[in-house]
Parts: sequence; C-alpha cells; structure tokens
Amino acid sequence: MIPRLAQYLNPAKGWGLWKVHALDCDANDQHGLSGEYLGWVLVRPMHFFTQAQPHNLELGWRFKHICWGKGYATEAAKAVMDKVSEPDGVTHVSAVAVEDNLASIAIMKKLGMTFQHKSIHRDPLGDTEAVFYQKAV
Repeated sequence: MIPRLAQYLNPAKGWGLWKVHALDCDANDQHGLSGEYLGWVLVRPMHFFTQAQPHNLELGWRFKHICWGKGYATEAAKAVMDKVSEPDGVTHVSAVAVEDNLASIAIMKKLGMTFQHKSIHRDPLGDTEAVFYQKAV
C-alpha cells in the first residue's frame, strides 16, 4: 500500500491518509477509546488512477468496528473535507461506496453530498460497481 499511497501523497494539499484518534478527554472515556487510534480518512484527486481530477477531491474512510455508529467517521471526514476544500481550485468533494454500504452512504449524505450516479469504479486493485456522491464547495 505504501507505493500506492506515494503516488498521490501531497501533504501541502492535504492529499494522503489522515490519522484519526480519540481525544484524551472525559467525553471519550465513556466509550473506552481515549487516545486510541480509530481509523483514517483518505484524500486524493477523484479518479486518480484513471483520469485524475485535482479540482474534485475524493474522500474515503476506514474505521475500527468498535467506532462504528458513534459519529467518529462523520466528524473526522467533515473536518478533513473542510480543510482540503479551502484552497483555490477545489470545486467539489466526492465519495464512492458499494451500493449496500449504507453506513458510508449515510456519512456522505451527512457531509452534504448528493447521489450522482451508479457505475463501475475503475481501480488498479480491481473494478467495482459503486455509487458516486458529490458536493460542490
């Protein structure tokens, strides 16, 4: 995965993987996650491996199962989305999921993204039928 990440990593633009961990505070202690690594948020140009669109940034996320349903992914993705959409030239943020990944689709909707289309998501690791969501920034 490191060579794959290195292809689109650009810290100055916020492209890459953003590590997410619980804050060390009493509010998170109720879940027993204080200070723990929770997951990550990905940022890269949409369709990076086929026809990169640097004005349209793709967001993705992966979180530990223990974190699901607690709002961590939505909160983290929103914070990252707000940060990476600040620079001039970024016009849209997008996300892709398989159609039955209702949790990720719910996050996309909470981020203000709307359904665009269903089609094949092309990727060197394998093509997948997916739904595409997008938001103008």
